[in-house]
Amino acid sequence: MIDRIDRYLLRILTVLGLVLLVVVVVSFVASLPPRRFTILTGREGGGNYQAALAYQKIAKKNGFEIDIQTTAGSAEVLQRLNDGEASVGFVQGGIARGADPRILSSLASVYYEPVWVFYRREAFDAAGLKHLSELAGKRVAIGESGSGTEILAIQLLAANGVFAPNATLEHLGALAASAALTAGELDAAIIVTSEESETIQRLLRSPDIALMDFERAEAYTALFPFLKVVTLPRGAIDLQRNMPDEDKRLIASTANLVVRYDIHPDLLRLLTIAAVETHRDGGLFGATGEFPNSDSVDLPIDRHERAYLERIKSGQSTLDNYLPFWLAAIVDRYWLFVVPFLLLFLPLLSRAPLAFGSWNRYKVNRWYAQMRDVDRKLNQLDLDQLRQERAGLEAIDQRLSAQTNIGLAQLPAAYNLHIHLEYMVRKLQRREQELMAQVQDAGQAGEEHGMGA
Repeated sequence: MIDRIDRYLLRILTVLGLVLLVVVVVSFVASLPPRRFTILTGREGGGNYQAALAYQKIAKKNGFEIDIQTTAGSAEVLQRLNDGEASVGFVQGGIARGADPRILSSLASVYYEPVWVFYRREAFDAAGLKHLSELAGKRVAIGESGSGTEILAIQLLAANGVFAPNATLEHLGALAASAALTAGELDAAIIVTSEESETIQRLLRSPDIALMDFERAEAYTALFPFLKVVTLPRGAIDLQRNMPDEDKRLIASTANLVVRYDIHPDLLRLLTIAAVETHRDGGLFGATGEFPNSDSVDLPIDRHERAYLERIKSGQSTLDNYLPFWLAAIVDRYWLFVVPFLLLFLPLLSRAPLAFGSWNRYKVNRWYAQMRDVDRKLNQLDLDQLRQERAGLEAIDQRLSAQTNIGLAQLPAAYNLHIHLEYMVRKLQRREQELMAQVQDAGQAGEEHGMGA
């Protein structure tokens, strides 16, 4: 068996190496991220749709394709994420608090989404709309059915005593609500989105439409902890026309990136980089560097993702600064595996000569045990057994002479084995001669006894 292993050792090692290489290649290919994935947003033209367009460009630079799919809003996004129809989507803050953290998690909160309450000036007195309670008896758009806007609008109106029985609540999205408000078919519209929304920009510039100032903004944030107070500064929309003509206090949720638990780690890296590049300036309501963050999220953030987010924001992600995205992702993903493997493998590699030396010594020294067994039972063997053992030792000597893969360091031991084999063969031969002489003497004695008789 040993001789067979020794004879085919190189082939065995080659096959094992090829098998290991195939396993590594297959594992590596299987671990690569999909090059195309889907992100869910609100309606086209909304704030998170605009953000998704920015992500799409950044992803394309790094070799990925993002398909943007619009939805009615956060409730639909959560449902479709939960059903596995996409891996990532924008969800309004406060909406995902009841989601299953075993299926969904947060990536980051990325920007403020103010609650914009627009109203037709002629539908209210000269003082304008001051409190949501004044919407009783009015026609109000509260967002599409199943949207985050609808959920939050109903909560805010209910806190002010406004319900479907005492007001006409229309389930219209931002674009339809804007058109109906402008046409005089609505008295007010509640819209939750970022200032980047084309609809918001258009309504802010409409002379017949006004924006409500939340005088009791702090009260709303006390009642709804997921809301923040933000201020739209005077002239921030249009300095030349002084729009708005006074500071407007608003309440705002945050837009959260929500991902499925099974999203590929490299896609998390890509989305984190895209979020930092897109939102780090904070927009109109956030401070520079405030977003993206892990403070205002409804679902847990993986600790590794949290750490990576901070590394990207601080510019300390060395791999991403100096390597292409795909290479940085591979190194980062396998770093924790490769380093321990190298720490284990390198000392073993340094001991490889010792292992080969031990193997070569074993190939020589293993025959000594057989010689010792023959030597111990030498005097108990008959002639046939002696001849068999001698033939076996001579075969070992021939086999040893035929071996060409014994290292130089083991050649002295090999030659010593030759000498000892020859010694044992001669010893067996002497024992054979002794037994043969005894047989002959016994035969002669028998003949003499017969003649004397």
